[in-house]
Amino acid sequence: MSLMPATDPLAEGLFFIVGTGRSGTTLLQAMLASHSRLDIPPETKFFQRHDPVEPRFGGDPLPADRFEAWLEDYFASQDWADMGLERDEVERRMREGDRSAASLFLALMRAWQSRSGKARLGEKSPLHCKCARRIRAVFPAAKFIHVYRDPRDVVASMLGMEWTEPSVRDHARNWRKILDDHRRLCDEMPPQRYTGVRFETLVAQPEDELRRLCNFLGEDFEPEMLRYHERAQTGFHERESEWKGQTRRPLSDASIGRYRSELTPRQVALVERLAGPTMARLGYKPVSGWRKRHPVWVALDTAAHVAHKAKRSLARAS
Repeated sequence: MSLMPATDPLAEGLFFIVGTGRSGTTLLQAMLASHSRLDIPPETKFFQRHDPVEPRFGGDPLPADRFEAWLEDYFASQDWADMGLERDEVERRMREGDRSAASLFLALMRAWQSRSGKARLGEKSPLHCKCARRIRAVFPAAKFIHVYRDPRDVVASMLGMEWTEPSVRDHARNWRKILDDHRRLCDEMPPQRYTGVRFETLVAQPEDELRRLCNFLGEDFEPEMLRYHERAQTGFHERESEWKGQTRRPLSDASIGRYRSELTPRQVALVERLAGPTMARLGYKPVSGWRKRHPVWVALDTAAHVAHKAKRSLARAS
C-alpha cells in the first residue's frame, strides 16, 4: 500500500520530455525550466535504468532485502552522481516511502524540488519514450512531450558523439522504431496527456510552440522562456557541455539540414531507405531517390553493418 497522500501535487504535476537522442530535448528542457514555476533536473534515467519493480513482483513494493541492494546500486550510479544531491536526504526520503517505483522516484524529485524551490517538476530522459506506458501506469496524471527531428540530422549528430555507436543503420532504425511507437502512443493516450513537438518548428516558431506547450501543461506563457540561454542552472552536467552546450547560446537554425554537409549521399540514402515511410508521415521529404535501391550502395551498407557488428562483438568479448 502506498504511503503517498491520495492527491499528491508533485505526482499530479509531473511531465516527461522524451524522444530520440539528439532530437532537441535538451533545448526544450532549457526553455521550460526557464519558467518561474517549472524546473527539470539532469536526466534521471530512472525508468530506463533504475525502475526497481520487476514483473515477478506484480508491481508491488520491493522486498526489504531487494530494496537494500537496489539502494546501493542506485547510489553507485553515474545518474545519481549527476543529480548533485545529498545522499542522506534522498535515502531518508526513500526509506520513509513504501519501496514502490512511484515512491522512490518521487523521493528523488522531492529532494530536487527542495533545492529548486519551484512549484512543479518535469523530467527529461529522452529514452523514457520507451517507458511511457510504464510511467503512465505509475503516474496516471503524468503528461508527455515527445520531441522529434529529421532523422538525417539526428544521425549526423549521433555520428559526432563519442558515446554512441558509429552505425548509420542502427541510428536510423532506432529513430524509425521510436517514431512509429510515438504514433501508437498518440492513439493510445488522450491529447491532454501526450503531445509531439517538431524540432524544426520549435526553432522556427519558438514563441508559438512554447505557448502551445504551456497551454498543454496548464501554465501561463512567460517571455523568459525565450531567453533560456541566460538561465542560471544548465540542467546538465559539466562533462556534457560538448553536446549540450548549444543551449547556452541564443536560438539558431544552423543545425537544421546539417546532414547535407555531414553525411555522404550513400548515408543519406540509407537513412531514407530505412526510415522513409515514417519520415513521409512526419513531413520529411527524401532527397536521395532511395527507392531505386542502388545495388552497389545496398551491398556496401550491408558490408559496413556486418563489419560494425563484428567489431562490437569482439569489443564485448575482450
